[in-house]
Amino acid sequence: MKLYESKNWKVVFVKWCQEFPGDCIISSKKESLSDLTNEEWIELGELEKELERITKKLFDATMFNFACLMNNAYRDKETPHVHFHFIPRYDGKRIILGKKYKDKHFGYNMWKWSLSKFKCQKDIFSREEKEQIYKMMKDEWNYYK
Repeated sequence: MKLYESKNWKVVFVKWCQEFPGDCIISSKKESLSDLTNEEWIELGELEKELERITKKLFDATMFNFACLMNNAYRDKETPHVHFHFIPRYDGKRIILGKKYKDKHFGYNMWKWSLSKFKCQKDIFSREEKEQIYKMMKDEWNYYK
């Protein structure tokens, strides 16, 4: 679900999993980080700041993980493209859409336990609730290039 798109970047809400409320991907069509122009790097920073502002305001996010991981493209024999994962993190409990939410592994790598069905962070939101989170973020979006 698209939050924003410019000539350089697309910000996509991660509708398939909101184990970290506000999780998004900032995506480029470029194949390598070294292909990014100074203008693109500046806009990327502005988009990251906008996502931080939104998730702090809406969900009281504590801090943020920001990662560029392009391994899957090579493993899956796809054309790689530069994309960053924006993952808000939450210290302590939150009530989001009337549900009790806790970032189970706050302060640790968010993917460390992802393959363990016993230790992984659970996505507690229904499809409808994810759509509501998306709408809240879209309504709050205030960055236009």
